[in-house]
Amino acid sequence: MTDSVDIKSLIRRNDRIAFSPAGLEPAELLKLLENNLESIGPATAILNVSIADCIDARKLSEQMHVMALGGALTNRRFQQFGALDIIPANYSALPDLVADGTIGIDVVLTQVAASDASYNTSFMVDHVVEAIPTARVVIAEVNDRLPVVFGDTDIVREDIDHTVTVSRDPFELSARPLSDTDRAIGEHVAKLIRDGDTLQVGLGAMPDAVLKAVTGHRNLGVHSGTIGDGVAELMKSGVITNTQKSIDPGVCVTAGLLGTNDLYQWAHQNSSLQVRSPRYTHSNDVHQQIDNLVGINTALEVDLTGQINAEVAAGQQIGMLGGHSDFMRGCLRSNGGRGIVAMHATGRGGTVSRITPSIADGIVTTARQDADYVVTEYGVAALRGRSLSERASALIGIAHPEFRQSLEQAVDDGLV
Repeated sequence: MTDSVDIKSLIRRNDRIAFSPAGLEPAELLKLLENNLESIGPATAILNVSIADCIDARKLSEQMHVMALGGALTNRRFQQFGALDIIPANYSALPDLVADGTIGIDVVLTQVAASDASYNTSFMVDHVVEAIPTARVVIAEVNDRLPVVFGDTDIVREDIDHTVTVSRDPFELSARPLSDTDRAIGEHVAKLIRDGDTLQVGLGAMPDAVLKAVTGHRNLGVHSGTIGDGVAELMKSGVITNTQKSIDPGVCVTAGLLGTNDLYQWAHQNSSLQVRSPRYTHSNDVHQQIDNLVGINTALEVDLTGQINAEVAAGQQIGMLGGHSDFMRGCLRSNGGRGIVAMHATGRGGTVSRITPSIADGIVTTARQDADYVVTEYGVAALRGRSLSERASALIGIAHPEFRQSLEQAVDDGLV
């Protein structure tokens, strides 16, 4: 950092402070914030998703009310202090909730790339960007090692009140090795995907396994909330061409990138990529215009009626609502669309079934009427248009064999 800012003079008591997420977390500004927490006094920190420990979770929890979109990745570290207050909102709704002041943001801490006459949000556009024109204070790290990316990424220079200069690579998130179970699920899902389909893929082992399994497909497209290295690799190899998309032909559309530095550098001034606002990427009205939109997401559990929980396990918030229900519903509105939930049949080392008679913690991320396909290593359950008894039978058929009898008994006992 070549210059500095007196952060404690800019933040007031009871302010709401939001900062850029994931690979764009403004590390130096967060360290300044941490060093001045006691001087600033009580306030609220609003998190999207974090992948690094840029600020001490205990110190922040002691001085500020921590609100977040979920408990994924390093957000969950706040739970050990009882400090994670979840905002249960669809990702598509967040830009407007910020823009109209429902989620008020007084201070923005962000990281940007320099681009000619403007600043550039680089490889992610989220609801924090909506606060930049209206927040009382906007402080930005200007990083010469961030890629400049096309899309809804321009920021008017006059909207930035204070800048500091940094030069460092953005934070990376590397894919974990795939297990045999991951690969088996990926192969099942790949059979539901046709040449020319447009894919929405989340992050994690399940989407990675699917992308590994579709290398023999042709002319796939992408319209997604977030993409990782796997999408870039398939674009480089010619599997993803985006040529068959009914809107945005030739362009991969996403609200953000999260992966390695190879992915970020691939994104730099790449005319075949656009990073758009969630009000576009996650809009059901947009999804309806995309033929053959196939959403590939995961879950923590699915009950025998088709209700899906992607957020809470054993009372802990370890996932996010995010765009799960946006895309599950959006795929149903797409002509020829399919909404796929791909997950392991068991959890906690095989001790519990992830197909259950009812949602254990009562948290339903996506309603049963928006369920379509559920895939485990044991096969595919098609739920759309099926009755409750038909759904239960199909889901029991893809549960781990050791749990099928107890699930059948739950049906017989009227627990479903």
